[in-house]
Amino acid sequence: MSQNQENFKRGCAEVLALYLLSKEDMYGYQITQLMEEKSGGRFTMLEGTLYLILYKLVDAGYIKSYTKLVGKKRTRKYYHLEDKGREYLDEILNEYDEITLGISLILDRNSHSKLRAIENNKVSND
Repeated sequence: MSQNQENFKRGCAEVLALYLLSKEDMYGYQITQLMEEKSGGRFTMLEGTLYLILYKLVDAGYIKSYTKLVGKKRTRKYYHLEDKGREYLDEILNEYDEITLGISLILDRNSHSKLRAIENNKVSND
């Protein structure tokens, strides 16, 4: 994987972790596995990298952690999205939408997507 991809992933990991936690409380390994599964293997992250992000989010008050007994003796640390974290997630998702729209407009990506859809439709109709 290129350094560009790694940098881009690190920048997106915070919003992805918050989004997944908005659906349900999860533990770190579960978050990394869900990122990989939902992205079709395109977004993988080491647990250690994710934990640095989770600790930062805990320190900011966006999420809280708690331990839960799993099995007879084993505990697992879960993360829960707080109200402050939901507000922050909404804020950064709005910013993400604006930035990606601006980038798409600059790169004419919307035109390319429409052209591809038209070309695919022609191929399937032929």
